[in-house]
Amino acid sequence: MRLLEVVVESRFSEALGWTLVHSLWEGFAIAGALGALLMLIRSPRIRYAAGCFALLAMVVSFVITLIHFLPESHSGPRTLIKAPLSPWRAIGPESAGRFPDFAAVIPWLAPLWLAGVCLFYLRYAAGWLSSHKSKRRGTFRAPDWWQQSVAQLAAELKVSRPVVLLESLLTDMPLVLGHFRPVILVPLGFLGCLPPDQVEAILLHELAHIGRWDYLMNVCQRLVEGLLFYHPAVWWISRVIRSEREHCCDDIVVASRGDAHGYAAALTALEENRHEQQWLARQSAVAAKGGNLMKRIKRLLGPKSPSGIWAPALAAIVLMASTAMALAAWHVNPDTSPAGEQASSKIDTQWQKWINQDVVYIISDEEKAAFERLKTDEEREHFVEQFWARRDPTPGTPVNEFREEHYRRISYANQHFRTASGTPGWHTDRGRMYIVYGPPDEIDAHPNGTAKISHPFESWGYRHVDGLGDHLFLTFVEQTGRGDYRLAPGNAQ
Repeated sequence: MRLLEVVVESRFSEALGWTLVHSLWEGFAIAGALGALLMLIRSPRIRYAAGCFALLAMVVSFVITLIHFLPESHSGPRTLIKAPLSPWRAIGPESAGRFPDFAAVIPWLAPLWLAGVCLFYLRYAAGWLSSHKSKRRGTFRAPDWWQQSVAQLAAELKVSRPVVLLESLLTDMPLVLGHFRPVILVPLGFLGCLPPDQVEAILLHELAHIGRWDYLMNVCQRLVEGLLFYHPAVWWISRVIRSEREHCCDDIVVASRGDAHGYAAALTALEENRHEQQWLARQSAVAAKGGNLMKRIKRLLGPKSPSGIWAPALAAIVLMASTAMALAAWHVNPDTSPAGEQASSKIDTQWQKWINQDVVYIISDEEKAAFERLKTDEEREHFVEQFWARRDPTPGTPVNEFREEHYRRISYANQHFRTASGTPGWHTDRGRMYIVYGPPDEIDAHPNGTAKISHPFESWGYRHVDGLGDHLFLTFVEQTGRGDYRLAPGNAQ
């Protein structure tokens, strides 16, 4: 307590307290000026720059105000600011006699502010450490052809720093980590769940963040947020900056690809894929993320889209349609018993997708039971590493050919076997057989049927399948009119 009393009784605490009080009206004045400017300007680059300038202005005004209220030095009165602004004449240390109670509280603001700053910075430091640990936890290097694609896209945007693309078990959305050695993290299976042109559009967006130095700017933004955590205007300005930052990157993608509607479709597909990965239990996240998505889609549609109430309505229809497709695509694993569902509910969503979708056709019952008994993420990460290592045909090499081939098959199935009703390709009979047995040696396709079989059907032939023998034939019949080819009875399961 003695130390706290010494701090509170110091002239610096008094000056800092008055600075905090005056920063309130200064910040609201800066936010008001920014709000008026945003009403007149539509360019996201200018709006972003204005938001950054407003945030910087709040820091500068805070520092200048603190210098103004600092006590005089022994060498003489300070000369940085000779005449205070009018609000400082009305409220300040010189008016302490007229407002004794208020003035007595002022020095106590300093230790409270300092404690708040420390808490915010500790929270940010913990988040920073956690995000950088995610580079090494549960991540896998993306296939070489995607690494080359990222390098080509980076060259297209003139990004000179080398960028690494990693697939992660611990994220459900693409994101950028690091500034000097940037890494793009994408959800595991993301590269195969969307068409290649949509994946490239999303990667181009992330590379635009890297080219604009947005990661470094976000770190500076966090520092300001921690310093002025008590001010509502700071959080509003930060939201403006983050929103316009995304708009700037969206514009870069559209300028590069020249197809705003195609990119809007990619954003919608990304959100659909996100909800499909998070399963039905977390569909409430639509409300949290959907508003942002609708605004971005509405903006990308541009002046050609309907005006007035019809523009947000159109964006809402696009989002509702994508959500409906995600719901139609979601199915419960038919092999999962009620007891298995209860055990799976204890596992985080990020692992549910891995066990119920990524490896559902190749994991054994014993492995699945062992995985569901694990309690920590570290144990699950070790299990996943060992799972793929046991299937690696070339142990000790940097590339696991089995894993890469498995995800290539999932990607192919999602691109070619998706049904008109929205069932993802990996969940169809053809997709399941393709993932388990690989590409057939021959396909006899009859999209219009034959004289003996009136429905469309395909016959797949395999010369040899390990565990099943030679000359395996699978027949898939389409009787729904929605492209849902079902494995005919009597075929191998």
